[in-house]
Amino acid sequence: MGLALLALAAGMVRADDGAGSDNPYLDAMQPLIDGRYEEAGEALRRLVAREPEHAGAWLDLAILQCGLGNASEAELLFDAIEARFDPPPGIREIIALQRAKGCHGPSARWEGRLKLGRGSDSNANQGASNPNFSIGQGSSVLNLVLSPEFTPHRDRFNQITLDGAVSGLSNGWQGYAQLQSRRYDTQRRYDSESALLGAERPWRLGRWDARLGASVGLTRLGGESYQRYATISGWLAPPLALPTGWQLGWLNSFSHVVYPSRSHFDASLWESRAVLSLQHGPLWVQGSAGYGLDVGSHERAGGDRHGVFASLNARALLGGGWLGELSWQYQNWAGAQAYSPGLIDVARRQYTQLTRATLWYELTKQQALYLEYRGVRNRENISLFEYQSRAWQLGWQWQFGR
Repeated sequence: MGLALLALAAGMVRADDGAGSDNPYLDAMQPLIDGRYEEAGEALRRLVAREPEHAGAWLDLAILQCGLGNASEAELLFDAIEARFDPPPGIREIIALQRAKGCHGPSARWEGRLKLGRGSDSNANQGASNPNFSIGQGSSVLNLVLSPEFTPHRDRFNQITLDGAVSGLSNGWQGYAQLQSRRYDTQRRYDSESALLGAERPWRLGRWDARLGASVGLTRLGGESYQRYATISGWLAPPLALPTGWQLGWLNSFSHVVYPSRSHFDASLWESRAVLSLQHGPLWVQGSAGYGLDVGSHERAGGDRHGVFASLNARALLGGGWLGELSWQYQNWAGAQAYSPGLIDVARRQYTQLTRATLWYELTKQQALYLEYRGVRNRENISLFEYQSRAWQLGWQWQFGR
């Protein structure tokens, strides 16, 4: 409780002061806001040494040490405050309350979500939109028609998703995980399972806010291992004097992806994008744009790729227990060389748009119903890879944790 109140007070002061503050006390409080308690303790000790008459810094340091479970150090600090500053009754009451509760270390907080859904997909197998295609060139062009197996197949599915997050770990670390499984009624070769495990930690680099994260994951398709990947990401937010609710940041990530069951598909991907977000009451909006590079093996069809990305996401409370979410994503990949010389003599160009809309209705504080639409349009200059799909899903969500 002591750490929570201290962080809340620090956050309120920081919000009132603005991003451009040079106040050393507020700079000492920033690690506490981020959950980096050990770093906050060191910053407060430096502040107390530099400004020994700063009574507020003494009290914050004492409450922080008590909240970290360092009872003996906290008691020495409380005694010093009472002897050095002769605090008023209100402060003495706070000290007495801390002593009465005892000094216990912070406990981790966790929360999870379970989602069960039933849906329908117009193109469960990502079948090609146009069954007609050509290979070769000049007088050796051969016109072919895809087997019906590779054209779109509609199917229904059941989906279960379990995800969770834990915060309050050592020095600001946070962890998260997700498990997801989708089972089709008839297209069983496209059943999928995925797992994700990651962690991240906020930092303070001078006056810049930063966050470093890492994750690993895997996907199975049709009962076989399809994809394994590892990602490292870094986030930076400059100390700009933006209007209230706005934040501008820069996200970089590097991923290595392995395809165990497919030859020459392995790749390393680098992505960099600018992210602008707005939080205004019940409305949250975020937009991003960036550039990516996909480096594959020498044997990979089409060679390396480069591309541009853009996204727009929004979430808003609609009143009466309703919540709405909208998401739009765009990516444009361009291959560096002919996809398959002698058969497909053009460099692949891929333009993909994903649109998602979700409507939530709150049943209780822990449970909600949702209706989700997901549409994908993948346009290509090689017709074999061009496809579209539209999926609807109706489901139930249960939130739990402490």
